[in-house]
Amino acid sequence: FVISLILLILIFIYIVSFFYNSKQEEKINQLYLQTLNTQKLYSTQNLTSNKSVILGKMKIPKINLDYMVFNEYNEDLLKISICKFYGNSLDEKGNIGLAGHNYNDERFFGKLNKLEIGDEVILQDLQDKKYVYIVNNIYESNSEDLSCLEYSKKYEKELTLITCNNKNGKRIVVKAGIKQS
Repeated sequence: FVISLILLILIFIYIVSFFYNSKQEEKINQLYLQTLNTQKLYSTQNLTSNKSVILGKMKIPKINLDYMVFNEYNEDLLKISICKFYGNSLDEKGNIGLAGHNYNDERFFGKLNKLEIGDEVILQDLQDKKYVYIVNNIYESNSEDLSCLEYSKKYEKELTLITCNNKNGKRIVVKAGIKQS
């Protein structure tokens, strides 16, 4: 009985700490979004430089994803939100690669596997210009394979979303092309 009670308490502590960490990460993301909006009100000049730590905001309506995107990639930033790890700015031709953790839940790219061909991915830059991409390919690749970042030139602008599969050591890759107006 005592062992069962101890195990039950340990499981309870684990669950509480898991949800606490999830909420903390969400609060940090919301804080960054609020900071971004406040900075836009007072000074767009500082945000338009290439040195801004924030690339913009990303929305995927189908999976209810709404996060800011860092303009650089490192392990600390990746714990907070989605990061750009490849490509130029949003207004330039080419392929932009974004990475996000997959915690097998609602956070970051945890629901990326629910996307289908034709779904929209919206990126919004710091000047509120929206770039709408349409998903055109979803597949798995080996973790060392970076060929998904090659610019196919099929679209003026391409977007590549990458996350871990967490089942077989592979990566989930979602490719999208800019929506033609």
